[in-house]
Amino acid sequence: MQRARFDAAPTVVGSFPHSDPDRLIGRILATLPELPAWPQMPARDWIESMYVQYSEGLPGVTIDRESQKIWFRTDERFQQELEGFYQAIVDEDVERFAVSREYALGLHAFLERVEQIGAGRPQWIKGQVTGPFSFAMTVTDENKRAMAYTPELYEVAVQGMAMKARWMARRLLETAPNAIVVLDEPYLCSFGSAFVNVAREDVVGMIDSAVEAVHKEGALAGLHCCGNTDWSLVLATGVDVVNFDAYEYFQGLSLYPVELKAFFERGGILSWGIVPTTRSMSEFTPQGLLEKLEGHMNALAGKGVDRTLLFRQSLLTPSCGMGTQTVDGAGHVLSVLSEVASRFREREARSALQTR
Repeated sequence: MQRARFDAAPTVVGSFPHSDPDRLIGRILATLPELPAWPQMPARDWIESMYVQYSEGLPGVTIDRESQKIWFRTDERFQQELEGFYQAIVDEDVERFAVSREYALGLHAFLERVEQIGAGRPQWIKGQVTGPFSFAMTVTDENKRAMAYTPELYEVAVQGMAMKARWMARRLLETAPNAIVVLDEPYLCSFGSAFVNVAREDVVGMIDSAVEAVHKEGALAGLHCCGNTDWSLVLATGVDVVNFDAYEYFQGLSLYPVELKAFFERGGILSWGIVPTTRSMSEFTPQGLLEKLEGHMNALAGKGVDRTLLFRQSLLTPSCGMGTQTVDGAGHVLSVLSEVASRFREREARSALQTR
């Protein structure tokens, strides 16, 4: 794993409620100068929603804009398309899996803006792709059966998302020296329930296929789950960055101190979703969030996780994407996130001086 030190730098999860990228990208670059991320904008066009955005060009995909539905065909034409799909994977034709401007205006506008910065461009940038497990469990065939339960469609989901992630890593690294590609895996919240008939080792394998694809391009691979899950499964994968909702679901993650200690020792980055996106702004303050964050880090330190690594190998984010927020609400979350990161870093710096 590539060693990276972020010292609680702020970044975001991905989605925003905006429909125009220009002013938003300026705000992102100004607020998150160390690790800016390109914005998904499902409010601009339904085609930018997470399960549609990465379906472009996959065999059998059917997109109905009018009804806003996506599904996969398993007809004769699908079989023909499948042959070209597998050939592209064998040939490592990464460009075959590109995400176009139509499907991700925020991505292309963001990269163009970063390229214009020139020598002062950020050393790190971040992007996201729908995770293979969530894609396979959420998107269905024409009979409303999840892709995960049809072998050929299962492979389309797993290999397709891996190649989309690889393309994303390559494109980001054309713009900045370093990049993180995060797999968005909300369906992991349902793993272990009666509604998920997929073995643990298969889920790990699905995620690792995408992680390995990102690593082939030289980027770090992350995973975001906005609810509680079996974190031992996540930590058993090869992901470099784990992004979780630290505001609501810290207790679940804290049950795995041995796995977390090993994760940090191999260079893992814990991305703390400390600013809630599903609560009223009156329910939290920067100071309150700072105290909650410190309490969580101290709790892990009390379980044997190195406190120095907890700070050095950390990022701060909102608890989830902000696509369902108002534009003003998203702006407030960004402001609070920046303030929490600044206060936390100042406090850590003072603590380091006092211990010398």
